[in-house]
Amino acid sequence: MNPLYQSLLSQTASGQMLNVRELSQFSAAEIRQTMADLVAADRMDLASALAAAGQSLYPESEDILAISALLAEVQQDWNSAQELLFKLVEVQGDAATPVTLRHLIRVQRCQCEPAKAMQVAQKAVAMHPQDAALQEELASLQELFSEELPLDASSQMH
Repeated sequence: MNPLYQSLLSQTASGQMLNVRELSQFSAAEIRQTMADLVAADRMDLASALAAAGQSLYPESEDILAISALLAEVQQDWNSAQELLFKLVEVQGDAATPVTLRHLIRVQRCQCEPAKAMQVAQKAVAMHPQDAALQEELASLQELFSEELPLDASSQMH
């Protein structure tokens, strides 16, 4: 159990929350690891609180943005996940990873936004043409858009 995790548990046991000044003593990587440990222990409430605090302390941290987006996905908070992933892509810039882009595509699909997912998939494959998983995502979306329901004869007469 790392020091931040221990501190969080002892403070919540006494009805307190770790303040930002205390939290600022920890690195973004330590906060990310503690969030992962909290999720593993099914302490989603503390993980969410730590995500919010981590984002306020380290708003440009890839570690914090990535783990916060994953937490939002686990909680099926698609809007937050999408917002965090967009920010992560922005922070990563031209070095946006295939994993980040796949998560963004899947979140958009979960939000029933296949057209947006298709746009991201096309850009992602252009950035990472050798990534098989991104190619599969794009192919799946292309297939979705190519499938048109045939009109039956009765609907054509009206």
